[in-house]
Amino acid sequence: MRDGKRLSRATVLRMELYLDVLETLQKTGQKNVTSSELGQTLGVSPEKVRQDLSCLGPEGRPKVGYDVDVLTQMIRSAFDLDFVKKVCLVGYGNLGKALAGSNIWAKAGFSLAAIFDRDHDVIGTESGDIRVRSITEMFGVVKSEGIVAGVIAVPVEAAKDTADLLVNAGVRAIWNFARYEAHKRTVGAGVSLARQSKDRECHWPTLVNNCTILLVKRINLQCLFRT
Repeated sequence: MRDGKRLSRATVLRMELYLDVLETLQKTGQKNVTSSELGQTLGVSPEKVRQDLSCLGPEGRPKVGYDVDVLTQMIRSAFDLDFVKKVCLVGYGNLGKALAGSNIWAKAGFSLAAIFDRDHDVIGTESGDIRVRSITEMFGVVKSEGIVAGVIAVPVEAAKDTADLLVNAGVRAIWNFARYEAHKRTVGAGVSLARQSKDRECHWPTLVNNCTILLVKRINLQCLFRT
């Protein structure tokens, strides 16, 4: 950010909404957008929009507004959305298969690099060009592939052990689709999020051994975050 300060949680969530609007405007060919237009679309005051965007650097021109392409790229850069980061998926049941075949990865700047499971009937099957591996291979694969994040899609009773495995393997962030509550200290406002969807509920991230964990209540993710 321009002033070197971390953004508040509320600002980060609004940035996600701004980006959604800006990317829609890009598709329609609109070149400029005012703070009033952004605010009216999202139910935010023009003053709040200008305050949020000022931390990125650009200032809108009177009666012209912000350059849509420039502002879009600045938000994407601020949240590392154009730097592809590798993620692994643990659990290849119905939920895991749905996640593996979805488009959430690329949209948030991630690449699904590996899938793990304990079920011998599942191990060795393929999802696209990714072979499902035994969970016993996790440590070696995470290191060799440079995987920085993991997604938990296992039954709730296996979630804690799975989270421990991912943390010990060296991942930096975890998306937990089970309802396991990680009873550690809650991260305060200022944790960098990317692509936080406005239509899903989730607990704020918690830290377990310096690994960020997002406890998800809904499945319809359009986004991911970075540490």
